[in-house]
Amino acid sequence: MKVLVCDPISKIGIEHLKNQNNVETIILERTHSEDELLQIINDISAIAVRSETKITKTIIESAKQLKIVGRAGVGVDNIDISYATKKGVVVVNTPEVNTISACEHTIGLMLSLSRNIPLGDNSIKSGDWNRHQLIGSELRSKTLGIIGLGKIGKELMERCKAFGMKIIAYDPYLKKEIFNNDLVSIVSFEELLINSDYISVHIPLNNGTKNL
Repeated sequence: MKVLVCDPISKIGIEHLKNQNNVETIILERTHSEDELLQIINDISAIAVRSETKITKTIIESAKQLKIVGRAGVGVDNIDISYATKKGVVVVNTPEVNTISACEHTIGLMLSLSRNIPLGDNSIKSGDWNRHQLIGSELRSKTLGIIGLGKIGKELMERCKAFGMKIIAYDPYLKKEIFNNDLVSIVSFEELLINSDYISVHIPLNNGTKNL
């Protein structure tokens, strides 16, 4: 069985593949174009990607031995899932792998913006220290609008509540009744835009959300 790793994944993952019996692991050192991939995928049984490599209909059609495509991450918009399904190719992802990291990164960005940390960093590196221009504002008592209350959105909601923030959210696929009103208020999209001091978007990219 041949496994093709198209995008960078952790060394632990690579070692795990290499330690499997009857598995030949092929690791690409750079991003390959579709034409380049077509030259090497004829006898590949499994493909591992992240976000760079596009697994198109043409690639799936040409990979005669392909059984599975694994996305080391959450989104699968770079994989033609409908055609893969038609050809009997399984598509899997790792939906929770980046949840906490994405949530903490969001909070880091909010704090950086609120406290003018990037401006202060640039200021002091240039030999200035105009601290009165860097006062910023507190997260406490501000309103955070979360678009998409999936895994990341829920983690963000809980952590920002600890900052003393008011949380409102928009998610057309969830019922208001399942949420504690003390934690979050479910509102319309327009209400969220009007009332939020901060807006954080945590939704998949698809035809319904593109250019939101």
